[in-house]
Amino acid sequence: MKSKRFEPIQEIAADAAAVLGRGVAEAERRLAELERQLERLRAYREEYTRASAAKGGAVDAVSLQNYRSFLDRLGDAMRVQAQQIGVARAECEARRAQWISKRVEAESLSRAIDRFRRDERQVAERREQRDGDEAAMRLAMATGGALRNR
Repeated sequence: MKSKRFEPIQEIAADAAAVLGRGVAEAERRLAELERQLERLRAYREEYTRASAAKGGAVDAVSLQNYRSFLDRLGDAMRVQAQQIGVARAECEARRAQWISKRVEAESLSRAIDRFRRDERQVAERREQRDGDEAAMRLAMATGGALRNR
């Protein structure tokens, strides 16, 4: 039966789609975590600049240099984080595309198997009908022959 031959292939495709789906979920979690980290860096920078502005007063050259240096390092960290987000987003989209492709393949195989089963069922029903018709005809012929012999 054709449907039985395709079932293992469909199961493999469905399993692969499930694995890829879990990979997409993991990539999305990673992306969300990176985005949260970037947001924390932004919030920290804003808080740091607000706190420094609130101090006011005279600032010596060393303190100003330290302040600017720290803001530069924060900016660098934010740029690195943004790059990591870009890489993670691209990976997430690539994984999603693979998952969608495999899911479509598994669904197509499932529909094909359903079609094969429907066709196999129809063939079996026609065979049963034909066998029933032939049996009825044989019975009628045997009964008709027995009646003629009387």
